Amino acid sequence: MVKAVIIDDERNSRDIIALMLEKYCPFVEIAAMATDCNDGIARIREHQPQLVFLDLEMPDGTGFDILTALQEEMNFEAIFVTAFEKKFLQIIRLSEVELILKPVDKESLLQAVTTVVGRVEEKKVTQRYQVLMENFNSLQSNQWRVIISDTDFRERVVLLGDIEYFESADDKAVFHLRDGGILPAAGTFRYYLELFSGLRFYQLNNSQIVRLSAVVRVSGDGTRVILQSGSMLELSERRKKDLLTRLHHEH
Repeated sequence: MVKAVIIDDERNSRDIIALMLEKYCPFVEIAAMATDCNDGIARIREHQPQLVFLDLEMPDGTGFDILTALQEEMNFEAIFVTAFEKKFLQIIRLSEVELILKPVDKESLLQAVTTVVGRVEEKKVTQRYQVLMENFNSLQSNQWRVIISDTDFRERVVLLGDIEYFESADDKAVFHLRDGGILPAAGTFRYYLELFSGLRFYQLNNSQIVRLSAVVRVSGDGTRVILQSGSMLELSERRKKDLLTRLHHEH
């Protein structure tokens, strides 16, 4: 059995999660439920759960505050359950910490619980929560970090500002880094296209996405972009005007 604590200030949300766990995840035992951050911290310390369902915004703080308070004694996996604003959802996803959007549905719950229980059983220690908190405390998105699983499913922590561009290779993403390194990812190109949406990356064509600040200039004929590394990437004709506008605001 996997011992769990549910922390959410909305009674309806707590009850729904509890009922769905009882019905679809009988291997998860609910040890306690809490209604705010202070109560949640106390319940975690009392019951020492392996899994915590964590609301992001509560009357006395956020789920991040709970993780900060417990960072020296962090021995559990977390699943955020929230309808909070996009910026914080993106921070959570970049760190590969599990996330379920409200209203909770069966498929999302099962997927998140299955992933997290696998980590609990493997006792797989990663840098996910350190990356999560560093991103939360950073005001500049180019200083955020992303966890990328390579093709051997080893987790790599990469600074967004160190990514020059990434491209599609057999539907998977391949990252080209500022230092010349190449990182083939286990995730798909489309997954990272959606993950990096709004993070000052730009899709040049059907298969390549560039970090805007890595672009030095657009070629005279408007068919290519030249990057800081000297790499030249193809620019779709229909994207030229929009890219020039974005670069003007970037620089």
